[in-house]
Parts: sequence; C-alpha cells; structure tokens
Amino acid sequence: MLPTSLLESLLNQLLRLDPASQPRLQKLAGKRLRVTLDDIAQPLTVSVSEQGVWLSWLDQEPVDCAIRTRLAVLPELREAANITRLIKADLLDIDGDPMLAQALSKLFAELDIDWPEHLSQRLGDVPAQLIIQAWQRSQQWLQQQRRDQQQWLRDALIEEQQLLPSAAEFSLFRSDVQVLRAHVDRLERQLSGWKG
Repeated sequence: MLPTSLLESLLNQLLRLDPASQPRLQKLAGKRLRVTLDDIAQPLTVSVSEQGVWLSWLDQEPVDCAIRTRLAVLPELREAANITRLIKADLLDIDGDPMLAQALSKLFAELDIDWPEHLSQRLGDVPAQLIIQAWQRSQQWLQQQRRDQQQWLRDALIEEQQLLPSAAEFSLFRSDVQVLRAHVDRLERQLSGWKG
C-alpha cells in the first residue's frame, strides 16, 4: 500500500506542477483503466478525476479499458501502430477503449514542468541553477556514453566480427540490386512483347 500511495502522490504532484495538465485531466475525468501485468498477476486500477489520478490494487469495479500484458511491453503502448502488432503476437489483450491507455500515457508524457522555476522557489536561485547545470552535464555525459557504446558495437560487428556489412559494402550491394532489378524489368518487358 505504501509504495502505491507514494507513486500516486508523486504522479499527482507532477500533474500539479504543469498548469497545462488540468485540461487534459478534465478530458479524462471519470475514466478508469485496469492493467494486469503477467509479471505481477495483481491488477492495478487507475481512476482519473479532475483532481488527479488514483491507484488501487483492490478495486474490482467495472472499468472503461482492461489491459493484460507484460511489464516489458508497456513502453510500446505509446505508439498506436504497435497495438495491432502486439495483439497479433499475443503480447497484449485489450478489452474496452484502447485509446484510453494512450491518453493516460500521453497525460504524463506531455508534462511540461518548469523545473528551474520550481527549484528556485524551493531552494533559491543559486542552488537551483547548480542543480540544473549538474543535471544537464550528466545528460550530456550519458548521451556521449550511449554514442560511444553504439560506435563500439558497430565497429565490433562490422570490422572485428564481420557480422554486418560496412556502409560502403551495403551501398555497393544496393547498387548491384538496383542494376539487377533494372535488368529483370527489361527482360520482363521483352518477354511481354514476345507473348503479345
């Protein structure tokens, strides 16, 4: 119960920090979503009101949408194009309005919180500025690490293990395929001419 209450409180605090979230909350007011994760096997019901979102593990009342999936699949629900593919792959079962889950995800994904302003109100201008700068530096460092890892993996797969073609090899292959396609098209036209 305590982690759920803390999560609920955190989510509602985030919603209050963004004034633009109130109209989005009003559109979803009264909607209820139940998510059952096979990893946990205990359904979580999310209820929306104009004041915020409420979470319950014990709620068994009817809902507007019920989703059954795995934890690893949840991030893929943000894209509408993935829903059909996930259902066909038996990774997702939806009963009710499938757009409700996306609308709830969008409610939090579109949060636009003025963190420097809120931090400066609580901590003062100088500490808030130092925290924001440290955050930005850490984000830049993480992005550089990700780029370095991707480059290392690319080099390992292309140069060392030769599991993937290099850009030049792929370009040459694509060019050869286009030449072959043009040749096959020419042959098909000639064969069509002989048949006609």
